Amino acid sequence: MLQCIISALKAEAEPLANYYGLKQNLSYDYPFYGTDEMKIICTGVGRKNINDVLVNFSQRIPINTQTQFINVGIAGGKKNKCKIGECFIVDNVYDDKSERVFNLNNKFESHCSTQNITTVSNPVSDGGASYGTLVDMEAHEICRTISKFGLEDNLLIVKIVSDFMDISKEDFSYKRVYDLVENNLNNINRLLNAFRNN
Repeated sequence: MLQCIISALKAEAEPLANYYGLKQNLSYDYPFYGTDEMKIICTGVGRKNINDVLVNFSQRIPINTQTQFINVGIAGGKKNKCKIGECFIVDNVYDDKSERVFNLNNKFESHCSTQNITTVSNPVSDGGASYGTLVDMEAHEICRTISKFGLEDNLLIVKIVSDFMDISKEDFSYKRVYDLVENNLNNINRLLNAFRNN
């Protein structure tokens, strides 16, 4: 079984690549790390980047019903409903530009709490009063693209709270994002194992 981790930012992907001992393959036009059993692709931010990279990846690497996709990344959270650095599994994925909702198939035992998420087109830095969910910029597009492959039941989304939707994107240093993921590597590894054995 192949597990493919999808991250938007290199700072999200590199702690995972280091943890699993994966080397970067420079023959790709985007950051890509891998072995036969695990791949990590870094899509960049935005709907078009995500779609383009995932479609390119699917053309280069044979994917089938045994391929699992795991989006690991940061998200804004609601103050007083979560903590910075807290790790969540996503149940339902909404989008600020679409009525389509993706309900993920999270049917395995987990130590992590669940949350819903809304994918937004622009960063939210006003406290997120109009959102009752986590907020990110890629989950919905990942769901949409994976569903085109017919593999939406093989998708897991793991989000780590990075902020309370109250800071600008300039405040997201590489080190800040890297550390948030690195501090959750044991959680993520347990989730990947549970997902694989589901």
